[in-house]
Amino acid sequence: MTLSLFASHCLALVGLLLAGQQLRDHYVIEFPKLEQEVKNNFGADKVLHVSALEIRLHDLENKAVKEQLIGVNAFFDEHIQYATDDVVFKEKDYWATPSELFGHSRGDCEDYAIAKYVALLHLGIDSSKLRLIYVKAKIGRSRVTQAHMVLGYYDTPSSDPLVLDSLVSNVLPGSQRTDLIPVFSFNDSGIWQPGKTAQVSTSTSRLSRWRDVIERMKQEGISRRS
Repeated sequence: MTLSLFASHCLALVGLLLAGQQLRDHYVIEFPKLEQEVKNNFGADKVLHVSALEIRLHDLENKAVKEQLIGVNAFFDEHIQYATDDVVFKEKDYWATPSELFGHSRGDCEDYAIAKYVALLHLGIDSSKLRLIYVKAKIGRSRVTQAHMVLGYYDTPSSDPLVLDSLVSNVLPGSQRTDLIPVFSFNDSGIWQPGKTAQVSTSTSRLSRWRDVIERMKQEGISRRS
């Protein structure tokens, strides 16, 4: 993702709260439907990723939250190769559904974050504790940064989040990720500014890629349940 695209997202995500009105409580992954979707669009061999995720989530069901975070993060490290949207989708910026992520076996930071978010909600983690976080990631020791997305787990609204990153294997507290500069975070119910516990009040006049990916996930068997 380029910084210019990053800036455009800051405007596009004004519509996130509208998306949040559509999804609350938690997600459920209908694995037979997701497997069929992947098979139809990408071939039977790609279904192995979906089966492996179902097994992993079953194994993690009764584990402590920290173990669930580590387990889900490790799963996507093992099964998905990092690649940019221009390589995978021939587009400058594209938010993939889990079906598309598994089908291509490749994806970028947003794709990883969305899939991990869904997987953890399927395990029953409260959606209020999970946020997708836009950050500026420092490149090496230079002052150069690039737009990036990670997933954060907040035990309380004011907690130091545990960060799940597509580029870093370890799940670490945000305070230890000095290479990341938070810009804003969001989930299915709203948007937050860095360091703020209350949601940002925004207009809902514009839709966003988040709304689009939510709608596409519904067709794959990934949807809200009360």
